[in-house]
Amino acid sequence: MVMAVIPLQPDMMSFALNSLKVVKYWDEAAKIRAAFAMGLDFLYLAVYSTTLSLACIGAIQVFQTVRSPWQSFGIAIAWVQWLAAFFGIIENVALTNILFNNVNNILPQVAKWCAILKFMLIILGLTYIVAAGIAGIRYFGAQKNYF
Repeated sequence: MVMAVIPLQPDMMSFALNSLKVVKYWDEAAKIRAAFAMGLDFLYLAVYSTTLSLACIGAIQVFQTVRSPWQSFGIAIAWVQWLAAFFGIIENVALTNILFNNVNNILPQVAKWCAILKFMLIILGLTYIVAAGIAGIRYFGAQKNYF
């Protein structure tokens, strides 16, 4: 997460999950750094969702080679990486509104649940990719003739 590299105490992850408490700790300089981090995160959303989607497509190829039933889940997992980015956009919009004092009762919960769903979908994609890597290593490692 790009937002984690900007030095803030409490950090941006804490802000996403508990925004109203965290924003009270920040002075104006910290709020400006947080706004900058969220701006960077909008760019990062497109990068990570595309990268993970393409890696999931590559993982499908590995699962096809090893004749695994997991290949059938790959397209759905690739598409939900874009859904993760969509949740990230909603999260960032909610957090930006909170940061600039446009708070209503629902925004903190929207930010929190979008962050949770985003990370669950990212972890799903990463798990699928790693599983394909392990399956490929086991399959090709068992082959005696590599060429």
